[in-house]
Amino acid sequence: MENELIVSVYKFMGNDLLSGRTSEDGSPSAETLRKHILDNWDKYERISISLDSVMKMTNPFQDEAFAKLLEDHPLDEFNQKIHFPDAKENVVKELNTALKIRLKIIESKREEEKDELGL
Repeated sequence: MENELIVSVYKFMGNDLLSGRTSEDGSPSAETLRKHILDNWDKYERISISLDSVMKMTNPFQDEAFAKLLEDHPLDEFNQKIHFPDAKENVVKELNTALKIRLKIIESKREEEKDELGL
């Protein structure tokens, strides 16, 4: 296992204003960024997400690219693996909010599944 993967979001996306979840024209999107992170999850001990040169990320982008990782990996594993070394305080707050909302969505889905199974 390699030590660290550094993902420059600006270089990956080719844009400094990040919005939306998917792309209709095949250009990089929040979804392709999330899939890139997942594809490398087991190859690296640490994945550093560089937000240098990123001016704005919308809430849907943050949810799709980062918070939805919680559907595949628990929060403690996420916190051990994913790092945002150059994120400004307001971005950290926004990301934390996105993670909390996604955790509520995941919990709600689990409760629905339990109800459907009669558990």
